Amino acid sequence: MAAKGSHHVPHPPRFPVEVWQNIFELATEVPYTLVPGLYEKSDCIRDQHSALEAALATKRSLVLVCKQWQRMTMCYLYRIALIRTGFDLLALDHTLQNYAAGNGSFVGTRSPGHWTRRLDITLDLSDESKCEELDRCVKRLADVIGSLPKLEIVSFAIPASVVIMPFRVLDALRCFANSLRILDWSGRHFLPQVHQLEELLRDLPYLRVLHCHQLVWANGIIPSSILSSLTTLAVEDLVERVGHPGEGDLREACVSLREFILYGGRTTPQEFLIHYGKYLMVVKWYSTFSDCFGEALDLLNEYCPNLDRFTFRRHSLFSRCLPPMKTWSFPRISYLGAKLDVLDFRGLLQFLAHLRNTVPTLRVFQLICPRVVEELLEGCPRASALKDLNEIPFRVEDDRGNLLSDRLLRSDSTSGGAIRNHSGKW
Repeated sequence: MAAKGSHHVPHPPRFPVEVWQNIFELATEVPYTLVPGLYEKSDCIRDQHSALEAALATKRSLVLVCKQWQRMTMCYLYRIALIRTGFDLLALDHTLQNYAAGNGSFVGTRSPGHWTRRLDITLDLSDESKCEELDRCVKRLADVIGSLPKLEIVSFAIPASVVIMPFRVLDALRCFANSLRILDWSGRHFLPQVHQLEELLRDLPYLRVLHCHQLVWANGIIPSSILSSLTTLAVEDLVERVGHPGEGDLREACVSLREFILYGGRTTPQEFLIHYGKYLMVVKWYSTFSDCFGEALDLLNEYCPNLDRFTFRRHSLFSRCLPPMKTWSFPRISYLGAKLDVLDFRGLLQFLAHLRNTVPTLRVFQLICPRVVEELLEGCPRASALKDLNEIPFRVEDDRGNLLSDRLLRSDSTSGGAIRNHSGKW
């Protein structure tokens, strides 16, 4: 028996390093936040911040366990860098500079910047009275970006700033242009000027996903040097400017664009779809202007013959601002996603019946909003709902990709006698 008062702590079991790495990976991973997984969910990049912050807290706890764990978890801690405050920026810049000077925590270890694949910047630069501090922040930000040689994803979500993206930051992005795959400028602030953005995009030969507030091009044509690699374009508005220098021809062999995401805009991008609709296989229409919805469907039917997946956002399926549902003509797609703010089960069944009669190619219908799914499940009669869903010839999924009928079964313990009967199609 140990002596009274002994506080001996046994050593942890000696597992191979590969086992620990697998444990650290499982403990800190956030799905669809890195390349290549984020290619599929690039429209969710802003919604991932809270999950990334929670994962960062876990990583910091792991690093503090002991020196051995600190060394093993360094690559996980710096894989995704979040700059939310001036202190975050200062601390990251200080660490990177120390390693560059050979004064890092672990002598002989390469800079942790070599492990960074994603950088999310939500730094508040709105206080213009502190010009000197702003200049220091911009310099540090450029230095940090310039110290991340394998950076693949950059997201700027800087709130309420009237500061134009400085040249120094743009030049830092160019330093490692060959590694950048996803660039997110979908916010309204800290944006580059039009010509700066055009010049930068021409210098990013392997960029695959671009989110930006606006694109300004002549005649709706985007330079082929950009489209040769770009597969996903997400914008709030596409602006045509008379006299803006652009290409007169569209080099069809160079176009890699397959996905288009529209977040806003009071008018439909008809010229863009005329030029590029035939290449698109995925369209996500998040514009909230209801009077454009019918027109948008008409344009997709006319100019997007290869469209396979379509996601739309509406406040509701039924509104005085919307044309009657019977006039909606969806393209011949296999997947349809709906991001709604309000929905009841009766309205859902009416919409599903419309899809069954008008879109014979449909294989999956998905409700995107978690809150709407929960409210829908709480307010519907279980037995009749299961019967109605089982009569639909395609999958009806919740926000996680599960069958809505399975969620109904799990949410009601008294429905044990209800059996999903769908001839094996689900």
